[in-house]
Amino acid sequence: MKALFLIAGLLISLPLSAQTVADTTLRWQPGYFDIHHINTGRGNSTFFVFPDGTTLLLDAGDLNPGPFLRKNAPLKVAPARPNESKTAGQWIVEYIRQTMPVGRQPRLDYLLVSHFHGDHYGELSERSKPAPGQSYRQTGVTEVGSLLPVGTLLDRGYPAYDFPTDLRRFYGGDESTFLNYLTFVDARVRQGSQVTMLRAGSEQQIVCRQQPNTSTNFRVRAVKVNGTIWTGTAEQTKTHFTADSVLDAQGRFNENPLCVALKFSYGPFDYFTGADNTGLRGYGLPHWFDTETPMAKAVGPVEAMTLNHHGNRDASNETFLQTLNPRVAVQQAWCSDQPGQDVMHRLESTGQQRYVFALHLLPETLAYLGPWLQKSYRSTEGHVLIRVLPGGQQFWVGVLDDTQPALRVLRWLGPYAAH
Repeated sequence: MKALFLIAGLLISLPLSAQTVADTTLRWQPGYFDIHHINTGRGNSTFFVFPDGTTLLLDAGDLNPGPFLRKNAPLKVAPARPNESKTAGQWIVEYIRQTMPVGRQPRLDYLLVSHFHGDHYGELSERSKPAPGQSYRQTGVTEVGSLLPVGTLLDRGYPAYDFPTDLRRFYGGDESTFLNYLTFVDARVRQGSQVTMLRAGSEQQIVCRQQPNTSTNFRVRAVKVNGTIWTGTAEQTKTHFTADSVLDAQGRFNENPLCVALKFSYGPFDYFTGADNTGLRGYGLPHWFDTETPMAKAVGPVEAMTLNHHGNRDASNETFLQTLNPRVAVQQAWCSDQPGQDVMHRLESTGQQRYVFALHLLPETLAYLGPWLQKSYRSTEGHVLIRVLPGGQQFWVGVLDDTQPALRVLRWLGPYAAH
């Protein structure tokens, strides 16, 4: 199989019709660590298959574009992918069905919610149908969880959901997506799923479950949860901010700095993902708004990462990018103001040559980036698969067609060496 990748690498510059070898390698094989960045045009969703076959889904966004566009005109959102015949949650499940390890029924060993925004865990809309036999409606995470068995569900608040305030009250009201999610959580508990809060610093909550003794050099570290951040030593953590510090005079808060963050390590290969964590400094912002700088000190250099907050201007600060210094950066973009032009300048000017892959850049975005920043991109649309080869010494990046229901690799780039 590794030989097929080497052949595919030689074919990168050839027409698509010549790349039939790469198409045969879409399915996971034992020893691979696959990271699928799924593009539905409605938010983030990342599907992981660990070297032993353990599965994890991080987020399942299903943003309702109508209210967003009315509130934020003249911004535009990406088109639904592959089309609007199904919801984002249904398309995520279909993607998982096509990329599950051969012989395994589609199942999530872990389902992790990074934070409570619609483009990460779903948003109720007229398309949100009741789950069969349940009292919750299906959108994003709740839809994926109703269609696939889930072993363990993790989020940033279970069971109290009281950081930085009572979330049931703060996110309550009619048509509350959050209260709908809590109804789903209660249903998962009744049906035997384990539900727990992710703990910053822990390497014990997300582990290889299928063949745990075969992947001793694979680890998943919880870098951050709410205001608590791993220090980089054992499972020690520090408090970056308290609940009181993030609440304003009216009791409101910004959900983004509360996101979870994870570091995946496979031998010498490291990958970071931090959802919508923020890193902007100055401009009258409080010190705690920069969650990236303390995370960077703990995480250190990585081979690949996602850009925090879809590449928006309030994230991916210079210290963070210089410290992590990734070869590959994935931008999970769905809106016309993603990324910020200054973020791309920082990516261009902080060290080694980088390869940036965006799930979808709108024409307006490409226009304001201009040709001098567009050159950083290796793709500007499509699902992005990072495949780490057995042992973690090398990895490839595959760009998949997101316009058709049947998944197909358009091209592979690599191999890249891990250090």
